[in-house]
Amino acid sequence: MKMEGCYGECVVRRRATMGGAMAKGGLVALTVLLALIGVAVNFVMLLAVAAGFLTYFMWPRFDVTYEYVFCDGQLDFDRILGGETRKHGYRIDFEHVDMVAPENSHSLDGYKHLNLKPRDYSSLIEGEGHKVFVIIHKAEAGIEAIRFEPNQELINLMKSKAPRKVMEY
Repeated sequence: MKMEGCYGECVVRRRATMGGAMAKGGLVALTVLLALIGVAVNFVMLLAVAAGFLTYFMWPRFDVTYEYVFCDGQLDFDRILGGETRKHGYRIDFEHVDMVAPENSHSLDGYKHLNLKPRDYSSLIEGEGHKVFVIIHKAEAGIEAIRFEPNQELINLMKSKAPRKVMEY
């Protein structure tokens, strides 16, 4: 966590999901199966090579790390794929934020009846040390509920920018 003035960042590694593991296994199995069949038929060998390239390029997409960057009232959610490729995910401005609160907080009870568009930038790990917060954000497409896991310094920065919008309980 770097913190200078009104700037802070936090990095959260996302847990591998069962769907991701199954997709990895499926890609490898497809490549091997096509390679075995390709020994007998030349055309299928081209498909095996194509499946191998697909596996090579898709593999980093299953290793996701999120970086939250807070700077002067804006919070950016970036994805880092495979530890090397950075993709800008989403940016919110705190002028359009209604509330930031822990996921199980009673402060969010007033929003449960709304049809909120979910966005998840959390690690998907439950338990001690993984406190998930929710941002209620008014976007152009409607009201969103954004799940993320900030550290205490990032919460303090958000609270210093918008003290009435950030709840810690």
